[in-house]
Amino acid sequence: MRPSLNEVAGKNFDVIVIGGGINGAGIAREAQIRGYATLLVERDDFGAGTTSRSTRLIHGGLRYLEHGEFGLVYESLAEREALVREVPHLVRPLRLLLPVYLGDRRPPWMMQAGLAMYDLLSFRPGRGPSGKSLPRHRAMPLRNLAAYEPGLRREGLRAAFTFSDAQAEFPERLVVEAVRDFVDAGGVALNHVAADALLAPGGILRGLRLRATCGERTADVPAKVVVNAAGPWVDQVLAGSDAERHERLIGGTKGSHLVAEWPGAPKHAIFAAARADGRPFFILPWYRYTLVGTTDVRYDGDPSAARATPDEVRYLLDEASRLFPQTPLTREHVLYTYSGVRPLPVSDRGDEAAITRRHIVIDHVKRGGPPGLLSVVGGKLTTYRSLARIAMLAIAKHAQPSTPPHGLPERRPSRERPGGEGGPLAVYGPRAGEVRALADADPSLREPVCAHNPEVLAQVAYAAACEHAATLADALLRRLPVGWSKCHALDGAERCAHVMAQRLGWDDSRVSGEVAAYERELRRTLVPPDAIEGDP
Repeated sequence: MRPSLNEVAGKNFDVIVIGGGINGAGIAREAQIRGYATLLVERDDFGAGTTSRSTRLIHGGLRYLEHGEFGLVYESLAEREALVREVPHLVRPLRLLLPVYLGDRRPPWMMQAGLAMYDLLSFRPGRGPSGKSLPRHRAMPLRNLAAYEPGLRREGLRAAFTFSDAQAEFPERLVVEAVRDFVDAGGVALNHVAADALLAPGGILRGLRLRATCGERTADVPAKVVVNAAGPWVDQVLAGSDAERHERLIGGTKGSHLVAEWPGAPKHAIFAAARADGRPFFILPWYRYTLVGTTDVRYDGDPSAARATPDEVRYLLDEASRLFPQTPLTREHVLYTYSGVRPLPVSDRGDEAAITRRHIVIDHVKRGGPPGLLSVVGGKLTTYRSLARIAMLAIAKHAQPSTPPHGLPERRPSRERPGGEGGPLAVYGPRAGEVRALADADPSLREPVCAHNPEVLAQVAYAAACEHAATLADALLRRLPVGWSKCHALDGAERCAHVMAQRLGWDDSRVSGEVAAYERELRRTLVPPDAIEGDP
């Protein structure tokens, strides 16, 4: 299913999309469905960058309202509604508690007004009597909080509200499904292949030079349009190219998170204002753990090297413990931290929170670049499909589809949820039967991946055979959720590598190398507090 670089070399494409995060995958999917012969290339693995470093929410952006981003909130809420309805096996409704304390920058009346506006912007005709499928916000009587969230700090509490958003527990699976749809429609997807150079002799875009990240093989691939959707790496793609010599586009901010096994964790999702700086942050039930985040710190380094700092860890620990003083969150509860860089437009002044979260599709011809070169700035998990539709308007100015539109097979949404009756196969939704068929054909694949997780080896085999997993880390971190578990499935890593070896032709040396590479990626990206440089 996964083509080689040699197979792609010399083929002509209408569109090449650089970047296999949720935005790049969404754009490639939309282009291919509309009849554009499209190639999707990703330097690492699909979903390995900003997508997998997010707070894992599908939300309208309640806090964007105070910055006047009403259009973005309306768009985000429409997309939230669609995702909850169409992919319920990956996106589920989430009810959040919002406490307001004495001294908070936003008093109760302001929060009440914001939540009312949030409900108004989420209204859609035909969605039941209220015009929406998720419940409206509610003011919670303070006397009811003791039963609802007993550990929440009462001192100084002025008001509390509940409101609705949604959670994508494993957004990596959203990327996988977008790539699967793209390939099913006839698209070509290459992970572990880098965009080495834009080919634009004489200011005319001709295509892209690709390079396999595991070696020195290169291939020149012609295309009419190149979409640079590399997220926080957008400027790196453009750097040194004859195609674009202008000022940088991305001024990212870093967001760090804690994943904790916290005995005193709240029973419900919490959205609150940090006492230190007034910035909203979340405490979320996630997977089998608690997710606390996020920070918002300007970041100019290599996005691949983003790590939580000791100050960020202390900030999140302190703010979570302030809300739950009877059972404070300590470093000992934290399993690991992870960080990502938001691909926001460059902005050297002002509050980080005020930088727009809108997505922008830049046509480089307006900046002296070659016709057909586009770059995507901004964008978030929730709005990847609406961004794709906007990108198509820019693509259509430079190329026409070379084939008829491609329809996708209609699949009934699965109502199984991870951890529910569907068990570990629930994340596959309508495709769960394909994984079961592998296990039925080979009973050995019914064995668990490791002793601590319910996932089975058939899922690893399916990742290699049907989901473009080319490394052990691809499978365990971005096709299955086990890499994010407390044990990271390390005791089953070699067993999983042997399952992949049977499908991908690895020898024993490659199996050992894959296990070692997986361990290195874990150390690099899921970092325990004690391993953070500069921590005492």
